[in-house]
Amino acid sequence: MSSFRYAILGAGMQGPAVAYDLARFGNAEVIYLADIDLERATQKAEWVNQLLQKQIVFPRRVDARDEKQVLDYFSEADVVISAVPWQMNMRLIQLALDAKRSFIDMGNDPEWFWYEFRKRDEEAKEAGIALVPDCGLAPGMVNHLGLYCMEKMDTCHEIRLRCGGLPQRPVGPLGYKLVFNMIGVISEYTGEALVLREGKPTYVPTLEDIEYLEIEELGLLEAAPTSGGTSTAPYTLAGKVQEYDYKTLRYPGHWDIMRALRDLGFFDEEPIKVEGHPVIPRQFTATVIPPKIDFPEEKDLVVVWVYASGEKNGAPYEISVQYIDYHDDETGFTAMERCTGFSASIIAIGVANGTVPRGIVPYEQSMSGHVFVREFLKRGFVLRETVSHTVQP
Repeated sequence: MSSFRYAILGAGMQGPAVAYDLARFGNAEVIYLADIDLERATQKAEWVNQLLQKQIVFPRRVDARDEKQVLDYFSEADVVISAVPWQMNMRLIQLALDAKRSFIDMGNDPEWFWYEFRKRDEEAKEAGIALVPDCGLAPGMVNHLGLYCMEKMDTCHEIRLRCGGLPQRPVGPLGYKLVFNMIGVISEYTGEALVLREGKPTYVPTLEDIEYLEIEELGLLEAAPTSGGTSTAPYTLAGKVQEYDYKTLRYPGHWDIMRALRDLGFFDEEPIKVEGHPVIPRQFTATVIPPKIDFPEEKDLVVVWVYASGEKNGAPYEISVQYIDYHDDETGFTAMERCTGFSASIIAIGVANGTVPRGIVPYEQSMSGHVFVREFLKRGFVLRETVSHTVQP
């Protein structure tokens, strides 16, 4: 069996989890873990090697803004995994194509990917590489759970995706613990969310249309539309599913505060003058808030609930899938790191072993929902599945 060389860009919250999972399941010859901060990359590589009890992860210093450094780094690997802030991935995925290296990321711009970057599909196929965006948790794993539900029926009418990364108890002024980049959080809370309505891609405002969901282990949660969670699925599933949407789960009260901050201008990107100095409100907010919601002593959880309805064998069919994952005390990985990093690793491994198609591949076309779930369960995750199906006499 072939072994593979993997290169991870970003040694922050998710990169080490990707490295750990690749070492366990990816038939890795070597795994490089790069960061602009070599000390951080070295510490994280040593930590993962200690968990694995072998030397397979090696640190590198790479500035993701330096094109030459990036291209040189990409050339060392069969598959590149980006674990840097999503705003950098539009450029990185293009550099991967230039370098003729397979590449996945955990967040990109779905509209740009769908309307612009896919034009280079033949170029990627000729190079024999796969480029797949949005391979994390949401977008990512939750979309594959939606496909899994869809594949269970003959005709699917609706898919509802709900997901949240939360502290294990509501703490602080927001009932929230920061589990990834704050700019990324703000980006999801602003603009519009892409959904399917009556079978057609449609944009709806974020933070509106709040709904409530009772989760047995957690109690009442609030769900609000946020941007990016559906990835490109509203384009690829248009006409096949009538209703498809994504909402983020939070403890009650969170969305009222976020809407207030948004409406007061704290998420704006246009600079304002403060005592003669230009200040970008969004950058100010992303600087001030994180220390107030860090709570290092508070462990996290990830909750996912997916619902789909349609028909099977001519009769109504409904299915829901739920799981909750908690901070792993044995390895030290947070629930967010596990669910995001391990999910990205599943796609990277599929790219390496050739089960993911070559070309520029929308995430939801990278593998079937059932294949993803099979790999997901190998990691020890437990899904609670409920089916309601009227059997025809």
